[in-house]
Amino acid sequence: MKHLRHSSLPFLTLALAGVAALRAAAPGAPAAAAALAHDPVALDQFVTLASPFPRNQVDLAQSTTVLSGRPLLLRQQATLGETLAQETGIHASAYGPGASRPVIRGLDGERILILENGTALLDASTVSPDHAVGVEPFLVERIEVVRGPASLLYGSAAVGGVVNVISHRIETELREEAIRGGAEARYDTATRGFARGGVLDLRLLGGKDHALVLHVDAFRRGGQDVRIPGYAESAALRREEADEARRAGRPAPDFARFRLPNSALTSEGGAAGLSLVGRQGFAGFSHTRFNTEYGVPGHAHEGEEEGGVRIRLQQRRNDVQAEWRGAPTAAVQGFRFRLGHADYGHDELEPDGEVGTRFTNRGHDARAELLHGGAPGWSGALGVQSTRSAFTAEGEEAFLPPSTTRGTALFAFQEVARGPLTWQFGARVEETHLAAERMRARRDRELSGSAGVVWKWSKVWSLAASLSRTGRAPNVQERYADGPHIGTQSFELGDPDLASEVSAGMEIGLRRRDGAVTGAVTLFANRFRGHIFERPTGKVAVEHDGKWELVDANDPEAKEHGGLPVYQFVQRDARFQGVEAEVLWHLHDARDSQFDLRFSADLVRAKADGEHLPRIPAARVAVGALWATERWSLGAEVQRTFAQERTAPGEPRSPGYGRLGAHATRVLTTGRVRTEAFLRGSNLTDAEARPHPSFLKELAPLPGRSLTAGVRLTF
Repeated sequence: MKHLRHSSLPFLTLALAGVAALRAAAPGAPAAAAALAHDPVALDQFVTLASPFPRNQVDLAQSTTVLSGRPLLLRQQATLGETLAQETGIHASAYGPGASRPVIRGLDGERILILENGTALLDASTVSPDHAVGVEPFLVERIEVVRGPASLLYGSAAVGGVVNVISHRIETELREEAIRGGAEARYDTATRGFARGGVLDLRLLGGKDHALVLHVDAFRRGGQDVRIPGYAESAALRREEADEARRAGRPAPDFARFRLPNSALTSEGGAAGLSLVGRQGFAGFSHTRFNTEYGVPGHAHEGEEEGGVRIRLQQRRNDVQAEWRGAPTAAVQGFRFRLGHADYGHDELEPDGEVGTRFTNRGHDARAELLHGGAPGWSGALGVQSTRSAFTAEGEEAFLPPSTTRGTALFAFQEVARGPLTWQFGARVEETHLAAERMRARRDRELSGSAGVVWKWSKVWSLAASLSRTGRAPNVQERYADGPHIGTQSFELGDPDLASEVSAGMEIGLRRRDGAVTGAVTLFANRFRGHIFERPTGKVAVEHDGKWELVDANDPEAKEHGGLPVYQFVQRDARFQGVEAEVLWHLHDARDSQFDLRFSADLVRAKADGEHLPRIPAARVAVGALWATERWSLGAEVQRTFAQERTAPGEPRSPGYGRLGAHATRVLTTGRVRTEAFLRGSNLTDAEARPHPSFLKELAPLPGRSLTAGVRLTF
């Protein structure tokens, strides 16, 4: 295992071995058991996110991930990041149980776009890792992820990937049922928390060719301080604090252990939607509310009376969607419109209950697409997008000025199928206008483009390749930050003279869709000209009577009073590259049962000016097994995350860790009612896990051993 920490070659060897197994497999093996087990055969689901038309995963030039049905039921966590964290190529920022965003191929924050039903969330989660994503995974029906650049359809904030959370609050299809719905309840031992919720769709009016559908849903989740395997703070940090106390003549702190202080959370929300649905399209409106309050873990010593900072978040969202579908052979095949308007705000509560800082974000994301075709093998879309975001931060830790960001874009996508080859092309022109208080307004215009091809040389084998060029304008934080950012335990300085960040991406993937073995192996690389990131300056910010002074780290004042390390946003040429592999062996695939083995691995390397970039995920492998019948499903998976020793200057290394999980489900069907009971065990070996992408890895490990039991009813 030692060599796995020092070279990517073993991972590439494993990936190529998986390809060899795929090539040697008999192509005629049956694959019917996936349907009865409600677990999809790898790479055999339709995706609505990566192109204007729904496409099977193997028909897309880019890598995708889809979570729905039973896999989503068993993966669900309190945050979107942790829900996706075990998927190939996806990690999580892991800022405690209340806040976690997806990290895709080493990229996060402003480079990963999160959508709800196809429109931007417009929350504040990109500003700081301790800010929660404004969507709750509990009641979602489906999550789609595009790994790699997807900026052509969705904007420059998608240079690293797109995550679309589909909650189906606006009905899009004409259905016969007069009533549909479901309910779910679950309890987990890590937080001693209970979650419950339900959804209902009612067909109010209509006939054979149209219907008026009412949708309502609601949920509530609660949890106490999360259980952890040992100490909250890492061994290195505990030694440092103990030595500091000894030098000061104080006893060593009584470090918190077994429970992570200030990690409790409560969330609740709901939505109502009304849709007019016909055979050729739909039009609908929905209103959503989401509230959550959670603690921000940090330094924690037992016996201290003072608590930590808590965040109280509220978001209200209105969505309008409409679509008209024409004949598949017509020159104009359809029209699609989406508008999302969000009113977001959160208060950072001090231990005494007073509001320290308040963040707000109000804005909209609107897009319209004209779908066209007509000629054999030709299809595509022309579209326009308009976005606006008005962001404010007020209070003691308001390190950003009030700002308004406006964006306007024109985009085009074209697909051409010729025999075994399917070509996909795209282009986007985007203009961004940033106006911040007491700052010079900035206007940036960027041209992005992509080209990809999928070669299906047989019924089961395909090769996909893509090239892309994307430009991204710096955001308000990168240009105008100036102050203490407690979420990252640093003092941030922006640079108003930053230029646009330009990236060139490449991806090539070998895929097998059907047979005794299915899966994919993907190689990717992304080179950035002017990659924007935070770099330590070697200085420390010390506070005096509410004002901050920047001094050298070895200054006596810094050593006496402490302070925050100073980070400056800089631009450097950078490169990201890596490999992803996912292989399923269908060892037994009969009409009434199946048994599968799964192997997955991902690795990413990232450097700028010869130095490793910060918080890049470590290499990871996983092996799992699944046995399923019509009524039962049993599975287990062991995942190994290796030590991250390729660290940025001043960044501590992260030790490796392994995590074992298992599940059991039982399905009962009575008439139209389907009941699925499940039991999931997570981190069954109670291992201490501190993922490298987390700002809190030295202060807050992942949860320890946990059991989650629940039941879901659908009708």
